[in-house]
Amino acid sequence: MRNPFHFFRKNQKALLAVFGVLLMIVFTVGGVITSFFPERAAFEAEDTTVVTIDGTPLTAPEIERLKADASLVSLITGLAMARTQEVGGFPNPPAPPISGLRYQPASGPNSPGGPMRDEISTRQAITDHLFALEAERLGIAVSDDMVREFMTSVTGGIITPDQYNELLAQAQGGEGRVTYDQMFEMFRRVIQVQKAKRLMLEGISTATPASAWVNFRNLNRTIDVQLYPVNTSDYLAKVTQKPSDSELRKLFNKYNDQIRNPQTGEPGFLQLDKVAVGFMKADYNKFLEAELAKVSDEEVQQYYETNKDSSFRKPVTEPMTEPAAEEKPAEETPAETEPMSTEPAMEKPAEEPAKPEAPATEEPKTETPAEEKPATETPAEEKPAEEKPATEEQPAEEKPADEKPSAEESGVLGRGSEVMLVAFQEDAGEKEEQPAEEQPAEEKPAAEEKPATEEKPAEEAPKTEAPAAEQPAAEMKEEAAAPMGETTPAEEAPVEYRPLEEVKDQIKSTLARPRAQAAVKAALQNVADVLQRDYDDFFYADDQTGKPFDDLDLKKLAQENGIEYGEIPMMDYIAAMESPYGQVSHAEFSYNPQQGGLQRNDQRLIDYIFGAKSPLYRPQEFPGASSTSMFSMPADQQFVFWKTDEKKGFVPKFEDVREEVLEAWKMQQAAKLAEAEAEKIVASAKGDAPLNEVVPAKDAVLVADNITYFQEIRQPGQFLPAEIPGVEKTGIETLDAIFATPVGQTIVVPNADKSVWYVARVTGERKTEAELRDQLKEEMNGEFPFSVAYLEGMRSQIRWGEVQDDLFTRFNVEWQMIPEN
Repeated sequence: MRNPFHFFRKNQKALLAVFGVLLMIVFTVGGVITSFFPERAAFEAEDTTVVTIDGTPLTAPEIERLKADASLVSLITGLAMARTQEVGGFPNPPAPPISGLRYQPASGPNSPGGPMRDEISTRQAITDHLFALEAERLGIAVSDDMVREFMTSVTGGIITPDQYNELLAQAQGGEGRVTYDQMFEMFRRVIQVQKAKRLMLEGISTATPASAWVNFRNLNRTIDVQLYPVNTSDYLAKVTQKPSDSELRKLFNKYNDQIRNPQTGEPGFLQLDKVAVGFMKADYNKFLEAELAKVSDEEVQQYYETNKDSSFRKPVTEPMTEPAAEEKPAEETPAETEPMSTEPAMEKPAEEPAKPEAPATEEPKTETPAEEKPATETPAEEKPAEEKPATEEQPAEEKPADEKPSAEESGVLGRGSEVMLVAFQEDAGEKEEQPAEEQPAEEKPAAEEKPATEEKPAEEAPKTEAPAAEQPAAEMKEEAAAPMGETTPAEEAPVEYRPLEEVKDQIKSTLARPRAQAAVKAALQNVADVLQRDYDDFFYADDQTGKPFDDLDLKKLAQENGIEYGEIPMMDYIAAMESPYGQVSHAEFSYNPQQGGLQRNDQRLIDYIFGAKSPLYRPQEFPGASSTSMFSMPADQQFVFWKTDEKKGFVPKFEDVREEVLEAWKMQQAAKLAEAEAEKIVASAKGDAPLNEVVPAKDAVLVADNITYFQEIRQPGQFLPAEIPGVEKTGIETLDAIFATPVGQTIVVPNADKSVWYVARVTGERKTEAELRDQLKEEMNGEFPFSVAYLEGMRSQIRWGEVQDDLFTRFNVEWQMIPEN
């Protein structure tokens, strides 16, 4: 193949001379010549009619001027509001908002909010133009004083209308193409549009008692319902009549500039961009199965031995429960062993007489006769427990006395620690550090229980009983006390691992998955390299006859690499989403700092295909490499695809889409037949007979219990309409009709796109209508509950869209081409 720069290298001297002469001509007379000719884009678009309004054409340059004027007003207004915030003022955002400007409320110290600008679309510019025409029809006039008042009010009086001249210069970057008077007229028109919008919004944005009740009922009612489906498609064959040409044209004129809506079933004949695609598909699961078969037992054994400590240990639960059981009785004694403080000593005189054994057991211990006296003094002095520190006059015991405050401080942290402190205190009094080392006696947990009962008198005379009766028990007490807070690590159970056979499949999968993904990537890369080379050869060839890949056996290429070859026929985006390819997606996860967690991002094959602006036949990958994803699992289906053909969308003429119009007409007639059949079933279903006894197919009855109108709560006070189980495309009309139906009644209700008509019977509810009304009265405190007002706001947005659609209908708006934005 000849290099594309071959001709340039061969004739570079002559070409450079020609280019030099041309540049000289452009530099000298270029400015004069271009002043006589408008820009090419404007020249080409001068006679291009984008839309007609009541038969009057509106061209592309005219629409661009509408957008530019509105954008300048939104920019200057935003600058004025921003400057107001800078000087500590509080701007007043226009209500309703003007096109191209929205105000973001403050959401925290790091997000003070402020004016935000948006791009104004062609449809939005046309909508504002229609509101301006409607304002003129209604006689809405805007005086100069009203314009000045608007300029001042949005800034809270901080910026005067005269200061807007400075903002105008800032918005234009010093070019000064628009004068102050021209800007003033732009503001006048924007205010006129805003007043027309406000006038039309008055009747749809206020919640009435009736609408508030409907919202509250839908929000709080829970019902049981039975549904029997009647499919519209079953009646297409029964549509035998033929429509007249005028009927078809009437349907076409209504929907010729609309996009078909698969969610609502509304037809649309606007032709969208279409593409045809060829692809190579790798099935990840097939590659995974192949790699699993290659994993050897030796690899599994080696992985097990290397990672068993980190991945295959059995959870240690039993050793943790036994110390917890021992701690509980130990925690009971601190409540009684609080002679460390003065108040608990008051509780124990009654217990002392019941245990005179303590002095008797002191006989073997003759080393501390002086310590027995406090034992006899404490019974008499226990009532005034505060005297106990005073009776400890022995200078040898001053050190243990110093340890008592530390024991009290420790007792504040937890009652269970006081038992340990008693044992430590006894040790300090005896000054016997060596015998305390006999801690292997921890094997006698029963010894802890006996001191638990004998500690009461022992603690009342903490320095006397320890040498005598608790000589053997003191060691046990030290042993029990010392590990009291650390028994769990001391009693570690032997490490146990999950058997190899139990985790063998898991290990094989762990080893095989990265290998399978590497094999998939290698196979697709091999194919992509072949396709790219052939594409480059064709693109740079001198004689570009035929198409790329004509010399390739694509099916054989796919088989050689263990993947599949396929084709997607010419279709638009909506049709592609309804096809099996519309379900092909891949999930990636990235960190969302606002939510403080991971955010899932679903990538769809169809979005890649229609979003790509690449030339025909250039190979592309799905899913491609992501620069924002933190991690992602391998996609089940991975592709190399290329567009083989494409067709630009357009606003059709009747002859272009006559067959589509005919199919839409037939579907509408079939829907009427299905609705009539459902009405017949309802007529026969009156009475108490179960629904499955009056319908043609008993097994087709759907039973849905505990149904609510709103199923998912996104944020507190924000709701999402529910999906009824078994009902395909549950719509607002479906929910409205069912939730307005009393228990025991049977109605006919369609799904969202009227592809199915349901015979629906409400069979039960959790609260009656009277109970719900009483609940609403209780929750009302001079105003409607927030949830009710929020739902009314949602419905007002829907009604606002209907108002705008009605405006397009009344002004006979007809699109002549598809706007780019």
